Amino acid sequence: MDRRQFLKWGSFLTVTVATGGLSACGGGDDDPAPEPDTGNPENFNFMHGVASGDPRPDSVIVWTRVEGGNGKRPVVVRLQVSTQQDFAPPTLLVNQPLMALPDWDYTIRNKVTGLSPGTRYFYRFLLGNRPSATGRTRTAAAPGTPLSQLRFAFVSCQDWNANHWAGMEELAQQDLDFIVHVGDYIYEAVPGGSRAGNVEDRHTVLQLPNGTALPDGSVYATTLDDYRYLYRSYRSDARLQALHAAFPMIAIWDDHEFSDNCWQDRQTYNIADDQTPRTARRRAASQAWFEFMPADVTLDQNNPSFQNIQIYRAFTFGNLATLLMTDERLYRADHIIPEASVGRSIGSLYFVPTATLAAAEAQKIAAAGNALTPVSMLGDTQRAWWQDRIGADATTWKLWGNQLSLLRMQVDVPQAVARLIARALVLANNALASLETAIANALADDLRAARTAGTYANLAYTALRNVLVQAGIDSAAFDASIKPLIEARLPAITLLERFILNADQWDGFNAERKNLMAFLKTNGIRNVVALSGDIHAFFGGQVMDDYDAAAPAPVMVDLVTAGLSSNTLLSSFRTVVDTDAAFAALRELIYSNVGGTLVNTFDATLRAFNPWLRHADTNAEGYALVTLTPQKLSCTFHTLKPLAGGTAPALPATAGTRLLEVAAGTADVTVT
Repeated sequence: MDRRQFLKWGSFLTVTVATGGLSACGGGDDDPAPEPDTGNPENFNFMHGVASGDPRPDSVIVWTRVEGGNGKRPVVVRLQVSTQQDFAPPTLLVNQPLMALPDWDYTIRNKVTGLSPGTRYFYRFLLGNRPSATGRTRTAAAPGTPLSQLRFAFVSCQDWNANHWAGMEELAQQDLDFIVHVGDYIYEAVPGGSRAGNVEDRHTVLQLPNGTALPDGSVYATTLDDYRYLYRSYRSDARLQALHAAFPMIAIWDDHEFSDNCWQDRQTYNIADDQTPRTARRRAASQAWFEFMPADVTLDQNNPSFQNIQIYRAFTFGNLATLLMTDERLYRADHIIPEASVGRSIGSLYFVPTATLAAAEAQKIAAAGNALTPVSMLGDTQRAWWQDRIGADATTWKLWGNQLSLLRMQVDVPQAVARLIARALVLANNALASLETAIANALADDLRAARTAGTYANLAYTALRNVLVQAGIDSAAFDASIKPLIEARLPAITLLERFILNADQWDGFNAERKNLMAFLKTNGIRNVVALSGDIHAFFGGQVMDDYDAAAPAPVMVDLVTAGLSSNTLLSSFRTVVDTDAAFAALRELIYSNVGGTLVNTFDATLRAFNPWLRHADTNAEGYALVTLTPQKLSCTFHTLKPLAGGTAPALPATAGTRLLEVAAGTADVTVT
């Protein structure tokens, strides 16, 4: 590598050793390098704060960005690392000049090595004599070291354009070893020129330098300048800066760091949109993430493909925990049922008939000679890596930083609608109360039979009539008073199915999920807990070996955090049932209106049809705090107070908590 290339990559490939000095990268000195700007440090500042990440027993990544610009010339920045917050000379382990380069938007990512395991360090950067904020970080305990406890948070979905970020301010005051971010650190689409929805006033409207407009008026990031602008904007918030300065972060991306519901280098804003590769856009998104995230990964710009970066990686914390962070976007296959084949996202990504999804998946697997490649979320190489690493360390707990929930989330609509109607019949005639369950089951049988026979337009209600005879309701009375009430509440025939709610998450990649669970069972790997996000709701439950089996067995646990600020899952489904006439009959499965107050019924609906769910809260923003010991994992879900009049709530920002615990040796969750 010649000296010019060394300087170009310097702040991303060099390693600073804690005993002092800069490791050599090799190469010649054939070409002149641009002279660094060593003067006028007052022209620059550290307005985007500092950050650290990827703690290992002997190293950590530290990050900052120089604001001010310098044309095409680098800016010299000095890194200092110490065991003490005052950076007194006897405790100064690193005092190293680095260069912020225009090629990387004047960001600096530096790997500090030669550190001691399980140790707290302080770091800062200097422009001349002007220091940045001081960050604190902590290295991981050495493999095999007995640990009595780990404390960390896991978070996701921090939309600038929704609600508030008071949760970050609250989190920064905790005593934690690290933060796990499971994706949606930025949102690539912004409102088109005006404030949209419920968002705090301090978050101004973002205006992308370039961007591409969508029919709804929003604009999505398209170029490297766009993505850099988003990261710079997000990092301008003092609360996010404080969170980064307080703890090292271990981060993975999800979809919004590139494009909503993306796969590989494909976007899915419009029907058939994903038939066109967006390689340049994908590479731009990956580079911006790489520049702004303190992650111990490399980006190969000489590789022309969209897969020029690998961000899946593993961490070990003494003898207590292994943490695997997987990438569930860059290698995944197309959705099992492509949007183009259905004509919209409902029916392909959301509210997909379970039988249709299973048949399509089986067909793809058969066409590939029983390979998982065309139905994989992880891709063949990453799946093999996961299987190799998940049980490799002699640690008590195996944690999986997993963007998308592994929990089955389904609704049997005939049964659900029948239960709603049975409840309505009882409310209209309390004499039917003792028959409510029998009424619901009989009506569900009638609905399924009519769909199969093609007689839904002229329902006979054979099973239901037989049940109601027990209450003295004959055929004439049924036709006069019962039948009209029922038929006013029936959905369209197309909804008389068992549905998967979200096929973009692991429910849409069921064969691979079963493969991974079989691997864990076969190899006796226990105490596996996924840390998930994406869906804007809190969940906790059991991941089964085969959700479609007559008696599925639990293999591991999935804990799902709500978004830090993104709008809730309940609000998304409420929009569907309120605006799509085809789904209006399902409104009571999502919410009801009691005396002008919205009542969440979605949680109960999900629990009713997914017995592996131990906890569901679909109407929350918040974060998750975890305390890990050899005996148990304790996870506290923090639900945040709502925005009030454009102002984030004062601390404490938490409105309420729920404790979920997983005892070592079990694959179950207790909730208190």
